[in-house]
Amino acid sequence: MNLKEKVAEFIDKYGLIKENERVLAGVSGGPDSVFMTVILNEIGKEKGFDIGIAVFDHKIRPESKKEADFVEKMALKLGLPFFRGEEDVKSYAERRGISLEEAAREKRLEFLMKVSGQNGFDKIALAHNKDDFAETVLYHIAKGSGLSGLTGIRPKSFGKIIHPILCIERKEIERYLIERKIPFQTDKTNFLLDYSRNRIRHQIIPLLTSINPSFKENIFNMSEIIAEEDRFLEELSFKDAETIKDEKGFSLKLFLSLPLFEQRRIIKRLFGENASFERTERILRFLKDASKRKENFYGNLFILKKGGRFFIEERKEVKFTTESVYRVKIPGETEIPEAGCMLSVRISDKFSPSELGKFKAAFDFDALRFPLFVRFRRAGDRILTEAGTKKLQDLFTDAKIPEEQRAYAPILTDAEDNILWVIGVRRSRIAKVSSDTNKILVFEVSFKKN
Repeated sequence: MNLKEKVAEFIDKYGLIKENERVLAGVSGGPDSVFMTVILNEIGKEKGFDIGIAVFDHKIRPESKKEADFVEKMALKLGLPFFRGEEDVKSYAERRGISLEEAAREKRLEFLMKVSGQNGFDKIALAHNKDDFAETVLYHIAKGSGLSGLTGIRPKSFGKIIHPILCIERKEIERYLIERKIPFQTDKTNFLLDYSRNRIRHQIIPLLTSINPSFKENIFNMSEIIAEEDRFLEELSFKDAETIKDEKGFSLKLFLSLPLFEQRRIIKRLFGENASFERTERILRFLKDASKRKENFYGNLFILKKGGRFFIEERKEVKFTTESVYRVKIPGETEIPEAGCMLSVRISDKFSPSELGKFKAAFDFDALRFPLFVRFRRAGDRILTEAGTKKLQDLFTDAKIPEEQRAYAPILTDAEDNILWVIGVRRSRIAKVSSDTNKILVFEVSFKKN
């Protein structure tokens, strides 16, 4: 069976494309998306569906414009409808406080959904192959995942997204293109081992394939089995969740009588993507603890127990932030009225680490970027810790800071808005005092008495 027949059979097996439908192919210019476009165009002529081509220039790499130009020429050569989008994804990632990879994925999908909606496309085809499938499953295992994460990339994804070449390996794709002298672009970042997925691709998968040459096929088959079982367990949990629910909430007694896997799935259903394993386990401990009545799950979501039931409460009225910004007097005192405190600053050539505490911190004067400011939290805020960057939202949750107090937690920043200290909660690793420090800036907070 040749590759075209293989893809056509895969499309039929999962019902990915029907006759007379219009399919928008998301194309980057790389071998996978070029192969997918060529194959779909051939199959479409035989099975009676049409395709269009869309490329999104994320402007992350200097080569991205050249790659988008390449895709445009390819569409012209094939005589297919073409759509082009672009955005400065790097700036978007900084505004959102997310990774470049996540930002590029979000904006590309947003572009594809917009084009498909405005131009009457029934499906959006993405060029993930069998290697991508295996990488995704292994990545989820490394991160820590339940059954749903082990199902990998599904042939039919959410909305109109389809993955018609999941049945083809990367080496088959490259061989096909080279033998037919079909040009494609190469993204050099795919070979950098700085990225987790690249290490899985170039190090882990070859090792596992050396143990069993059928590894990629086996992991796909395993995920097929898991997907069916996961679907069954999800339906069972949904029915039981409806059984224990009434207009006042969920029966605590009935919930605790369910198997643990169903309890976890119900929590996941209630809280969605915010239901990490740690948060889910915390909620389960809370529900089993008769002495507790309320727990902050995440953000402004609370779970409460009353009258033998539990329910979720969303506190929309809680203020997110306070807009005030204060320039810090050095040396001197700066009043922060919203927080009801005074920030005192002095310059010293020595200090004892034993002096420090929740409301007293020291910084290397020469390592700071002046002027310094005190402000309050903003969407996407992150602090640099010894373990890496951490979202302030997660920092507040881990520190059990009540939601209603978070808008008034003062934050010390440098001239470039890097967070130095979430006062009373956490100090960043920026400008730490060391044995080489000559001048020390000591901050101390005192609170007004009522």
